[in-house]
Amino acid sequence: MGLSVRVLASTTAAMMLVPVLLAAAGCSTKSCAGQCGPPFQLQVVFRQGTSEQAAIAAMRKYQASPIVIRIGQPHRPRSGTPGQWTAVIYTKKMPLGSSHIPLLTCLHRSPAVMQASWPD
Repeated sequence: MGLSVRVLASTTAAMMLVPVLLAAAGCSTKSCAGQCGPPFQLQVVFRQGTSEQAAIAAMRKYQASPIVIRIGQPHRPRSGTPGQWTAVIYTKKMPLGSSHIPLLTCLHRSPAVMQASWPD
């Protein structure tokens, strides 16, 4: 009887300590969809029929943007299958404020780009 009371007491104490330990360790319930800090991934999808060379040329225009860290190589979602090219632009900022507007405006005006967005 004495042993089961001690086991129950220690189990209860451990269960009460778990939230405290998680909070102390810096764990939070803040949801940021995997993009909590830079580099943020801006997904670019090119129009059907855009060649890899045209996609590369279109992406080079954005290297000078002050919020761009680097630009990934265009790739197809599944290798070996025909389809649209996609690429990732790694940025310093997400769409908060207005610093991203020139980059997105330029991307949306590009004849090679079908869509550009930060995924959730």
